[in-house]
Amino acid sequence: MGNIRLLTDEVASQVAAGEVVERPASVIKELVENSLDAGARRITVEFVRGGVAKMRVTDDGAGMDRQDALLSLERHATSKIRNADDLARVGTMGFRGEAIPSIASVSRFRMITRPHDDSSATEIRVAGGKVESIADAGAPHGTLIEVEGLFYNVPARRKFLRGEETESAHIVHQMQVLALAHPHVAFTLLRDGRRLLQTAATSDLGVRIRDLLGADFFGRLAPLESFVEHGIELSGFLSKPGEGRPNREQQYFILNGRVIQCPAISQPLREAYAEALPRGKQPLAVLRLAMDPLAFDCNVHPAKREIRLHQPEQLRQAVFLAARRFLEHLAHPKQERPPIASVSSIPVRHVPEQAFVPPPQRELPATLVDARPSGADAFRLMGCLDARWVIMEGKEGLLLMDVRAASERILFEALRREAAEGSVSAQRLLLPVVVELSTKDCAWIMGHLSALTAAGFLMEPFGGNTFRLEALPACLAERDPRDAILSLCESLKATGAAMPHEPALEQMVRSIARLAALQRFSYDESRARRLVNELFRCELPYACPQGRPTIIQWAFGELERKFGRTQ
Repeated sequence: MGNIRLLTDEVASQVAAGEVVERPASVIKELVENSLDAGARRITVEFVRGGVAKMRVTDDGAGMDRQDALLSLERHATSKIRNADDLARVGTMGFRGEAIPSIASVSRFRMITRPHDDSSATEIRVAGGKVESIADAGAPHGTLIEVEGLFYNVPARRKFLRGEETESAHIVHQMQVLALAHPHVAFTLLRDGRRLLQTAATSDLGVRIRDLLGADFFGRLAPLESFVEHGIELSGFLSKPGEGRPNREQQYFILNGRVIQCPAISQPLREAYAEALPRGKQPLAVLRLAMDPLAFDCNVHPAKREIRLHQPEQLRQAVFLAARRFLEHLAHPKQERPPIASVSSIPVRHVPEQAFVPPPQRELPATLVDARPSGADAFRLMGCLDARWVIMEGKEGLLLMDVRAASERILFEALRREAAEGSVSAQRLLLPVVVELSTKDCAWIMGHLSALTAAGFLMEPFGGNTFRLEALPACLAERDPRDAILSLCESLKATGAAMPHEPALEQMVRSIARLAALQRFSYDESRARRLVNELFRCELPYACPQGRPTIIQWAFGELERKFGRTQ
């Protein structure tokens, strides 16, 4: 008896502060979000010594009268929720009713606030959660909140803060994502009196991205036109093919004005870039999403960084389709293209023997006789480097085309198109070959036999761990049959482990293209032009199926700088 006691208000506030206030950047986030909810159009943030010594947020928003200012310091007080149903329809940045009293309970806190229709402002000072003074003050409309000595009365919490540079970096990052999500608001950030960031209000997200993240980052992106699927609207900027980084640090997802982390967005985005980025790379993104507030719950995390979705599969599909359309449009901006057939829906059937045709030229499918003109005519072919790269001159600079990557892209799209039509070009062997496999390889082939058949392999079990191989995809006709099937097994097992959700036939044609691609190139201008022409007829010409670039460019200006010329 007597072991359970009610916490005092002071201790309860400090416990609540532990959920909301992790570090100085958390304070900045909560205060700036309140300013945004107040309709501010100009927000200035100042901090000293990593924010531990002092933080100040000033806005030109609605402000509060004295009664509301005092209520804002009470726990569970909020202007944004009236009943439990409102929790499901949150349309504001902050709503928990914990931030201001939590911050005030672990700092020396000062608030000066004035609504538009009041002649004077109200100043309130709080120390460790206790109100010290309330007075009239002269100030413009809006709100100023100053926080000094964060965690001064909770030393156990203060010792977990990092160094000044680290805490400053967290504040700068927090301000960047807030400014990114709200380009219509002008932001200013000062550290120790020195201006670090100043952005003008704009309706153009691209301008805000360039101002915040730099021209280099912005230059690696392209705009995503508004796309709607399952009632979800997506827009923003995504990375061009071949542009990525090893982690997701440069992915910004903005849901209804709030920057969030969400696997249901990042995972399908990466899947959409399977052919446009190498493995281990993540696409860059500043992606805005608009959803019905009833479709997700943003109250599952104290800092509202994560969400819970009621139908996550719909969001995954919307992101994947938007990114795929973006990549297709980037490759062919002026062409109306039919939607790409889903490989998972391609009918798998045994190809009859009259369907086997002689193999095309090894270097390229011979389909250029009546092909329409392409962008290749814009380049002057200049030769070949180390039998691996075609050298070209374009209007903007020097280009190198990777022969292997280009060949791989061409073969992949040709195979995928044939598989979709159920007529993969295959070459019947003069004499069937009996291939003996390991137990694991045998089990793998048995599980994927229909997909192998659809991709151009004609094989059947021949007892034990052996298979009778009668035909190969035409593009592999010059390879040793046993080596081809073993190499394909190894490639596909690795691909399946890295991309378990990709359909087996898609993995199959990707691996076949990699095995069949040109390794080296004996230069001939007509052959090189055919290769360039065929590449630019592909749906995604700028990256191989593994995501590596097919063409890289050095602009004339960059070459001049490398030679020390300034003009």
